[in-house]
Amino acid sequence: MLRFFLLPFFLIAFYGGFNIVSAQQTRVSGKVTDALTGEAIPFANVAFKGTSVGTVTDMNGSFVIETDKPSDSLSASYVGYNPITLKVAKGKSQTVNFLLKVNKVDLKEVVIKAGDNPANILLRKVIDNKDKNDKKRLDTYAYEVYNKMEFDLTDIPQDFKDKKLIKPFAFIFDNMDSSVTNGKPFLPFFITESLSDIYFKNNPKATREVIKASKISGLENESITQFLGDMYQNIDIYDNYIDIFGKSFVSPISNVGQVYYKYYLTDSAFLDNQWCYKLKFKPRRKQELTFTGECWVHDTTFAIRKIDMRVVEDANINFVEDLAVVKEYSRIDDVQWMMVKEMLVVDFAARKDGLGFIGRKTSSYKDFKLNATLPDTIFAGTEKIKILETSVKQDDAFWRAARHDSLTDREKQIYHMVDTIKTLPAFRTYVDIVTLFFTGHYEIGKFEIGPYFTLASFNSVEGYRFRLGGRTGPKFSDRLRFEGYAAYGTKDEEFKYMGGFRYFLKTKPREAIGARYKNDVVQLGQSENAFQDDNILSSLFRRNPADKLTQLESYKVYYEKEWLSGYSHRISFEHGTLVPLGKLDYSYFSNDERTRVRNSINTSEISVFMRFAYREKFVEGKTGRVSLGSEYPVTQLLYTGGIKGVLESDFTYHKIVGKVDDIIKVPPFGYTYYAIEAGKTWGEVPYPLLNVHQGNESYFYDYASFNMMNYYEFISDQYASLFVVHHFEGFFLDKIPLMRKLKWREVASLRGVYGSMSDENKSILVNQNAFSTLSKKPYVEAGFGVENILKILRFDFMYRLTYLDNPDISKFGIRGSLQLTF
Repeated sequence: MLRFFLLPFFLIAFYGGFNIVSAQQTRVSGKVTDALTGEAIPFANVAFKGTSVGTVTDMNGSFVIETDKPSDSLSASYVGYNPITLKVAKGKSQTVNFLLKVNKVDLKEVVIKAGDNPANILLRKVIDNKDKNDKKRLDTYAYEVYNKMEFDLTDIPQDFKDKKLIKPFAFIFDNMDSSVTNGKPFLPFFITESLSDIYFKNNPKATREVIKASKISGLENESITQFLGDMYQNIDIYDNYIDIFGKSFVSPISNVGQVYYKYYLTDSAFLDNQWCYKLKFKPRRKQELTFTGECWVHDTTFAIRKIDMRVVEDANINFVEDLAVVKEYSRIDDVQWMMVKEMLVVDFAARKDGLGFIGRKTSSYKDFKLNATLPDTIFAGTEKIKILETSVKQDDAFWRAARHDSLTDREKQIYHMVDTIKTLPAFRTYVDIVTLFFTGHYEIGKFEIGPYFTLASFNSVEGYRFRLGGRTGPKFSDRLRFEGYAAYGTKDEEFKYMGGFRYFLKTKPREAIGARYKNDVVQLGQSENAFQDDNILSSLFRRNPADKLTQLESYKVYYEKEWLSGYSHRISFEHGTLVPLGKLDYSYFSNDERTRVRNSINTSEISVFMRFAYREKFVEGKTGRVSLGSEYPVTQLLYTGGIKGVLESDFTYHKIVGKVDDIIKVPPFGYTYYAIEAGKTWGEVPYPLLNVHQGNESYFYDYASFNMMNYYEFISDQYASLFVVHHFEGFFLDKIPLMRKLKWREVASLRGVYGSMSDENKSILVNQNAFSTLSKKPYVEAGFGVENILKILRFDFMYRLTYLDNPDISKFGIRGSLQLTF
């Protein structure tokens, strides 16, 4: 969830000086607010230093204080925050604003000697009434939500401003907001807005968000719009676990809250004429995924009236220095408590000291309709989020009328600044460099050259291999894309090449046709997730030489159609010729009498592929897109039929492969990824046309293969496999004092496959000892590892548990990988 955030806090300027005026009143007014969220702090103590003159802030965090005592300093303090003292001008009227930073370890242990802790009694009342106060109990509801998000650079050092790379953009620092009393200046650089209608019905249960308008500084991409609405970023405190950046945090009002939190009843007061109790909470143990903060509980319904909470300082989460959530609720029509205001603020920092940025999201809710009749047409279709075609085309007049709050002058300036930056030549250059790093391609006009990591590699068949490729970009065409490459090996002295195209008949939903010709050296039995064999890293970090390769010449045409988001089909025809290279031997008897031997394979086959990922979300470009996954299992089914006699094809066969995979969250124990796959081949064919179980002969960890299995080690014509990988997210290591600060996270895995090969398929092989079958017992490997080392490294210690007597195998291995996660 939560891919963007917003709006830094408003900090107000203080101009101090020393102006000594004897026997005159020093009068100071101002406000005390939270330094991160900008929320007012009521009942904070404000006093002149060295005197007995003091006051407390009102419900809005405001104060007025005056004295004729000779004091030049004013202090502000509040439980749970670090106190601040600022200079004031004696004998003058002035405004001073305080920004208090949270002290996350301020609450001290309180021992209750007799009876139950009243805070725990109140918490149990809240839990007992959760169902009544949860809006999802209503028959229907609807409301309008306005979201605003902003990013700001913080802690900008002077040497960063002076860098040559930054000089073309030096004008942006004129927008630095330094109007703070005791906070640091920040630079707003990105802002987004969205306006949505939310609909819900209980029978049958369905939810729909209709995004009516979206505005993003410097960007017009409808697929991004879905992540700017309310549904995708929703934090529901009534859930037992709250998902933030893919981590399951324990809610302060979880049913198991007392296992993770200590609670304190600290105050009671009227909030909008409603008597409420103030409940503070803090974690029982260090480094768990918990919060610290406070909430106000309504005395009659035991609903949450307001909550202000922060992620604990030592939580095992990367790149987040601080994260605060503020939510306010109101009782609508004396029927249901509904959220009317929400704020999420995240202080990101790649390092403890250095450049960071703050993201802030503020949301406001209005026009509530509870238990009203909603037309069924509102919920038609499978998508939870519907984006109107006009959402990114609304003009300024629309936004002025539709916003729940007006933009400040500073927020308006962000839109202007981003538009200006886009016109600078230097901006285009830096975008090209970043694109090259992440995609591997460099844009030159209408074309993209790459990927750079395949420019040079080596293997035992080709020797040193050099490759140059490219593709057309969106500037060439929004619908038509060409791609290709040429390669040359210094040992075999042969050229290899590939060329193809893809044309989109429709873009919403996707429908395309394409064709490809390929004549190259390939590695069969390698997962799609593995490094390409001509990737330079694959060449450098191999545990066995690349000497079991195949010369493949193939022609392929296909048609693909996406019926719904996440549900698609692809039909293809492919003719191919496979010739073994290196130590590989395909030799098989090509006639019934078993007298003629061939070592190459000609096939013509039709394939039908189906993929179903319910409510899958994508970020889309002009011609490419990236999946952000689905909350539901992903199902894939592939049928392949060989057609003998077509283009001199040698075989008739039928093959079916099915796969289901998913991620299951099991807080607080982390999450599990599993994949179940099964397949069967009917027909008498050489073993490369059967299932070559996917091995891994590199030192890189591959989640989609058997990491201790060699290429071509096991072949089956029917099989079933299971992959299970569990990420403990530091559940054990976080409880070891010496390991806690490292924030390492445990991971364990188990992989197995069981299969067989028919006597008919064995009988056509000249050398039946070229590989092993799995008819005696399953192949099994297990591993444990540590991830989040230096925030980017993962090492797995892998053990092979069966077929330990096979030649040229390793019983134990260490596999490494790079990963960047929160």
